[in-house]
Amino acid sequence: MKVEVLYFKGCPNHLPTVERLRETLNEMGLHDQIREVEVDTQDKAEATAFLGSPSVRINGMDIEPSARGVVAFGLTCRTYIDNGTRTGLPSRELISAAIAKQIGANPQSAEVKANRVQSKEKTRDRKGATALFAGGVAAILASTCCLGPLVLVSLGISGAWIGNLTVLEPYRPIFIGIALIALFFAGRSIFRPVHACQPGEVCAVPETRRGYKVMFWVCASLVVVAIAYPYLVRFFY
Repeated sequence: MKVEVLYFKGCPNHLPTVERLRETLNEMGLHDQIREVEVDTQDKAEATAFLGSPSVRINGMDIEPSARGVVAFGLTCRTYIDNGTRTGLPSRELISAAIAKQIGANPQSAEVKANRVQSKEKTRDRKGATALFAGGVAAILASTCCLGPLVLVSLGISGAWIGNLTVLEPYRPIFIGIALIALFFAGRSIFRPVHACQPGEVCAVPETRRGYKVMFWVCASLVVVAIAYPYLVRFFY
């Protein structure tokens, strides 16, 4: 979808209109790029059918239906009617109605679509967190039978009771399998490119992204220990 804001330099309502347009797009679950077009001469105003600053167009159509037949082009400030009063900013309702018409919906259905997208992203985040948690638990269980005794022996601690830590040994392959599958699904969510993430997703928030990555690699290290245990145990006992 082609989204444009036409303006002239120094217009006080230019940047607030761009911000309101961006917020409205995000609320509707859309992330189209806003193209800002500066109109600096009368000739350019006539060539672009410039109705005043700021003018918003969606797919080449002015967002204000009543203004589409106007032919008075020039470097002037533009006003819009919002709840019966004149204002220099187009209302969110006017913007969302124009966008919805261009995407073949109405404002209400567009809002529903946005809510569905947000719900879907939240569900994906929960699945990623659940997979990472499951992978962490499985990795801990898989490595308990070997990592515990190895650490204790390395520290010079001995005793018959250490043998009790190997009770989970027969289940180690199962835990490893569960951990690998869980880490695979968690990794798909955590390591997605930032540009492919929606605002608020795990992979879109730098601090959360780093935290999840640390937990992922800790769990992965435990799985590696569990897998390598049969090949390393002879060096410790």
